[in-house]
Amino acid sequence: MTKKKRDRASAPGGFLALPKLLMEQRDFRELSPSALKVLMVLGSQYNGRNNGNLAATHSMMDVWGGMAKATLAKSLRELQDRNLISKTRENRRGREGARCALFALTWHTIDDCPGKDLDVVPSIIPLRRLSQA
Repeated sequence: MTKKKRDRASAPGGFLALPKLLMEQRDFRELSPSALKVLMVLGSQYNGRNNGNLAATHSMMDVWGGMAKATLAKSLRELQDRNLISKTRENRRGREGARCALFALTWHTIDDCPGKDLDVVPSIIPLRRLSQA
């Protein structure tokens, strides 16, 4: 009788892989706790095909223990300043309704997200190069 080989890369509900090269970099290690929490919220939505269609709204943060709107805005700015996320669509309010800002994880390529009206085009190279240095 043969044993089934377990796929180490699969987990029920998916998973978020943070490359060690990323985690070893100073800008990641020195993230504020709030920014790290927001990064986890964004990363929890990533499924391997939707980078660029990740959101972190005030109501989404309620599920993660809550966060003040100003803290969320500051955390998103910190993640962008440290080149850990990139804004792929601006938020907008208007007669047509509201839409939230969307983001991409910079160590992955930006995916084609049909119907999301992204302000950026899909990429074949990640915005952030991970290398030892």
